[in-house]
Amino acid sequence: MDSFEAAWDFIKNEKQFQLGDIPTEQPNPLTRGLSARIARDTCDGIACILSADESIAPIAEQCFQTDAFAAFVTDVKRAIMQRRRVLLTSVGASGRMALQLDSTWKQFWMSLIEKIPLRAQEWLDISHCTDSQMTGGDRACVRSVENFEDYMTFGAQQIIDAGVKPGDVVITLAECGLSSSTIGAAMEAQRQGCKVYYLYCNPKEILCEKLERAAKVFACEEIVFMPLFVGNMAVSGSTRMQVTTIELLVAGAALELGSDAYLKEHCTEEELQAIGAGTLEPLQYARQFAALVEQLMGDNALCAMAKAVEYETDTYSRGGLITYTTHAYLQDILTDTTERQPTFTLPPFRKRDETDAPLSWAYAKDPLYPSNIAWQHILRRPIQGLAWTPEDYRRMGAAQTIVDNPPQVGSDELLAYAIGNERDQTRFSKKPAHLMCVDVDGASARDGSYEWYQENVKDFDGGLVLRLGDIPKAVLEEGELRISVALPRTIMSLLPHLMVKLVFNLLSTATMAKMGRVLSNWMIQVLPTNKKLIDRSVRIIAELAQIPYERACEEFFKSYILRPKGEEYRESYVVETLKRLGIDLEQLTR
Repeated sequence: MDSFEAAWDFIKNEKQFQLGDIPTEQPNPLTRGLSARIARDTCDGIACILSADESIAPIAEQCFQTDAFAAFVTDVKRAIMQRRRVLLTSVGASGRMALQLDSTWKQFWMSLIEKIPLRAQEWLDISHCTDSQMTGGDRACVRSVENFEDYMTFGAQQIIDAGVKPGDVVITLAECGLSSSTIGAAMEAQRQGCKVYYLYCNPKEILCEKLERAAKVFACEEIVFMPLFVGNMAVSGSTRMQVTTIELLVAGAALELGSDAYLKEHCTEEELQAIGAGTLEPLQYARQFAALVEQLMGDNALCAMAKAVEYETDTYSRGGLITYTTHAYLQDILTDTTERQPTFTLPPFRKRDETDAPLSWAYAKDPLYPSNIAWQHILRRPIQGLAWTPEDYRRMGAAQTIVDNPPQVGSDELLAYAIGNERDQTRFSKKPAHLMCVDVDGASARDGSYEWYQENVKDFDGGLVLRLGDIPKAVLEEGELRISVALPRTIMSLLPHLMVKLVFNLLSTATMAKMGRVLSNWMIQVLPTNKKLIDRSVRIIAELAQIPYERACEEFFKSYILRPKGEEYRESYVVETLKRLGIDLEQLTR
């Protein structure tokens, strides 16, 4: 099929993936002109991005007052009491968040073994109540699996493979309600007799009107739907930002509150005192999140973040690399660095044996453990890959390209990524190479992470210490950047996790905008790994070149089909197409 045929095949036959009418795919008026603002003033650009997060607290507050949220908390508590499963499932950025919530749950319940040892078996059993899966299996947490989210059958099959049973709780983090795989997962979980919660971030009426698959899931009366529409994304379509933030806030609060309700019913006052931190009242989660955003908007925090952005921008602009090192919040930071690949057409994480592949600009490493153990600390469960055969893909209606070349998503794939404390020469093989120690609430000095940083920064061209949260007065290093944020402590540290997420979303997005990889607030460097992102690419071209969607599609597929293999990360297909059409991107930025 040539490029013209491919374009018109998409135009005629993929209307369910033409999403221009969906709000989260449209630009946010609050961040219009972002690229020009951050070029002039880094602090102002970061504040511009952060302004989109101010809509989250009011929507979360509404959610926390609903019967649906109360039922959500009650079902979490019921699952603990009955030792049922609580399965978190999603795709992409929300899928990585599902893994994070599962891991955080397990970490909390297993920490109680040290505090109240005679109930160790109980705590261990409860720690196993949660499970998590993302479309494409765990390999997708470090590298996108192309086209998997386009299939309802894939999501349904992963639910079947998970072996859920009637009475289990399935939390579908549906992002914007667009992904076929999450819809298929929710519908299959309902067929299996599970109690299904469906968190989504677009108006139901628009989804049902425009998308047949959305109308199907909303017709399932037994599913509990939780609307969390917070408006358009800071960068158009980038759901790794506000969408996943509000999902983390709401789902995380439900897990904490359900756990706390169980503990208060089954523990003595002395045991509760030993456990320590409890939870907030539901509305306080929203209000404390608003306070978090307000603190990050403060001059000192903005100044520190701006310096971090300029540090990264300078490093990448000179062809260099950044390696983050942290233990306590490694998964949070790993998630952000992974998501930069499809958002900004950057090289993905590289496996140990991919010696000829380009290096990812940013990477994350655990300073305390070798890679195999570091992965255990991140997931706190066995790695879950997919062992589907070509016949399985054929039965599920996959494209012939997938049937002929099944992706490598088995359980052994994740261990091929070296995220541990082994000396990795690739991370300082390009100049300038910088090591960044990320210290949250002073943990790096306590757990030995900072000592590892001090020893290993000698291999690099320099380093930086970035400190967040409740920062001790003692300075670790001259020139360290301090983002002081005061947050209440809860049993699973939900608010610190939200803080790290916001700061790194801001750091990565602002850096890419500073480097010209965002135009106004359009995601011009999008890597089209599925049909939704192909459509987004086409719409950006149509908008910026001021041409009809059909012509923009033809022009996009010329770039997409004709580019030589192995040059995916040279520049985005959107940028290549706009240049070919004679669009002056620098002029548009001004």
